[in-house]
Amino acid sequence: MAPRVSIGLPVYNGENFIEKCIDSVLAQSFEDFEFIICDNTSEDRTEEICRAYADRDSRVKYFRNEKNLGAAPNYNLCLEKASGEFFKWIAHDDWLSANYLEKCVEALDRDPSFVMAFGMPQEMVDEDTIYLDTHWTVDMWGFKGPVERFARAMRIDRLDHAIFGLFRTEPLRRTTLHRLYYGSDTTLVAEAALLGRFVGIPEAIFYNRRHQERSVAISDKLERLRWQDTSNTKKFSTEHLSRLKHVYDVSGRYPEIAPRWRILASVFTRMANPQQVMRYVAELVAMLIPNTYWRIRKFILQTIGVIKPSAKPTS
Repeated sequence: MAPRVSIGLPVYNGENFIEKCIDSVLAQSFEDFEFIICDNTSEDRTEEICRAYADRDSRVKYFRNEKNLGAAPNYNLCLEKASGEFFKWIAHDDWLSANYLEKCVEALDRDPSFVMAFGMPQEMVDEDTIYLDTHWTVDMWGFKGPVERFARAMRIDRLDHAIFGLFRTEPLRRTTLHRLYYGSDTTLVAEAALLGRFVGIPEAIFYNRRHQERSVAISDKLERLRWQDTSNTKKFSTEHLSRLKHVYDVSGRYPEIAPRWRILASVFTRMANPQQVMRYVAELVAMLIPNTYWRIRKFILQTIGVIKPSAKPTS
């Protein structure tokens, strides 16, 4: 019989924090789950640690990829392997309060209009040190229409608490999932919000560890691109154009919910403001006339008033 909940842990070289993460999952008061670990060919002790847990607890299912797929395909692979009614991703450097699954499952069982339940995020330096007090309102998603929810998600810069919430598996699988550009999780959350309401659970805590090795600390766009998609060999990033295309694709997938024009109109000011348009232009220039890209980039940065030192690559 399939478990009610599937938890997916995509990981690469996670020996530094993964034991705390796994321990928090196995300590959940709600016990009817499978814990799927997809290892992107880690080169540290991740495999050894995970296999030891799998030997001790039959709910832990460890899979090691033949090659590093990149973050996005590995996240999607976790969902592909899931058999539960509900699904949740978790990162190797985060952990959960012991009541997280119990409270989220209760909320989803209570109201079928909810497609996802999430706990209160708490940023941490380590297991005992709070980085930042969280100011959070639980009504941000629940009582708006689908287009309004979509637009709200696209306006929020950090959605860790949402992408790592507990989803209904069936509607999540209807989405476009993680695409091969950095930040595609924002569009994924927004797409899920088209399909149903979200509910926040303040007594369930999602502990988000803050450290310099996590993906949000990667500032170089090419490095971010290759972290997301290891097969990519481009010498330039198109993450803004990729998001624009992703949003356009999503806007036409659900005509029974809202017409494309209405979904696009809801995010027009976000996606087509002057600063964002200049980013699209910069990426187009990098694609079409790369030899002049660096001169154009400097001009654009001066125009929007964000001057950053940048050296042209030597190769």
